[in-house]
Amino acid sequence: MEIGVDIVDLDRIGNLYGRYGMKFLQRFLSGEEIILCLQKPQVIASIAGRFAAKEAVVKALGTGFAKGVHWKSFEILNDEQGRPYVQSCGTQCIPLGCSIKISIAHDRHAAVAMALIDGL
Repeated sequence: MEIGVDIVDLDRIGNLYGRYGMKFLQRFLSGEEIILCLQKPQVIASIAGRFAAKEAVVKALGTGFAKGVHWKSFEILNDEQGRPYVQSCGTQCIPLGCSIKISIAHDRHAAVAMALIDGL
């Protein structure tokens, strides 16, 4: 079992989004992730949460963004109840048989995410 955690400052994400707009989002989010974020009442918190979640996943994998793992190698989506989950995007960055659990939270200042991987 492996664990990864990351925290992101909302002001930092807000400034980057304000400056670069969709170009910023398209650098690390899939089209579906962008749609999900833009539909949320707190857009910046949602973007920051997914950013933190992706960082937490690669920390848990132990690869970082290297060895064939890229920002868009996997998505952070939501199930019917709104719970976040990780979906691979056709790459083998997430080994078969691995189970990934993810949790995302935010307040007025930061977003935090934790990833737990079983089966590595």
